[in-house]
Amino acid sequence: PLFQKMAGESDSLTLDSLKPFPHHCLVPKRETGAERFLTKYPEYDGRGTIIAILDTGLDPAAPGLQYTSDGRRKIIDIVDTSGSGDVDTSLIRKTEGANDRVIDGITGRKLKIPNDWQNPTQEWHVGIKAAFQLFPTALKNRIQNKFATKEWAPAHTPLLVAAEKQLEKFEKTKNDGSLKVQLEKEDLQARVDILNSLTGKNSIAGPVYDCVVFHDGKSWSAVVDTSESGELETCTLLKPFKESGQYSKFGTEDQFSYSVNIHEEGNVLSIVTNGVLMVHMLLLLLLLTSRII
Repeated sequence: PLFQKMAGESDSLTLDSLKPFPHHCLVPKRETGAERFLTKYPEYDGRGTIIAILDTGLDPAAPGLQYTSDGRRKIIDIVDTSGSGDVDTSLIRKTEGANDRVIDGITGRKLKIPNDWQNPTQEWHVGIKAAFQLFPTALKNRIQNKFATKEWAPAHTPLLVAAEKQLEKFEKTKNDGSLKVQLEKEDLQARVDILNSLTGKNSIAGPVYDCVVFHDGKSWSAVVDTSESGELETCTLLKPFKESGQYSKFGTEDQFSYSVNIHEEGNVLSIVTNGVLMVHMLLLLLLLTSRII
């Protein structure tokens, strides 16, 4: 009855009925005494201090990392010093005015450039990046498992079952010992063996993104074709994080944030992804209102 009740309640849940997630519970301000301290000394909250963090990254979308107590952007800059997110964008494609807004991506996709993207030089730096070079292991495993259960298994399992049934039927109905029958049986057995050997061998390369970098006459901009279709209008156009504070996510399912930096006159795009901060470091950043670089 309890599980039936819970199931019934879950069926009736809507987005409007869900309460906001209690983000404040993630930061033990009361338990650490920070709440009492800030009540007594309201201006002793880290304002005017800049903290430099060398770690595996942070999520610029985290609610506690948006603004300081005096309204300034909390994260000043995010830089990838490992080079793992670097994209060679030295290859240049050119367009010829407003009527020619399609360029060839390195993946082979046709990249459609929105008409409102300003580019006086009509030069577009293009590159390519495999998502699995950016994603953490846990996310890659989740994508692999989803592919295995949603796409691989529904196609592979029926073929294996059908081959096993065909072999079983053949063994029951044809057993005269002739060479022809023996060869047919070996062929059916080979099919089963090959399909069995493929069970579990369902790894995928993951998404592959075209990247475009260009100068709008004032500053550099970049877009990662997370649509994997060339429809750049559906993707997020970003400027370097230090300049803009902009970031995006690769998709609605992964919720994995990224920002960009652009180097060497547009020839290198750095895609900066968030890693996993040490717990004590994250708590420190959330408890204080210091700015982060």
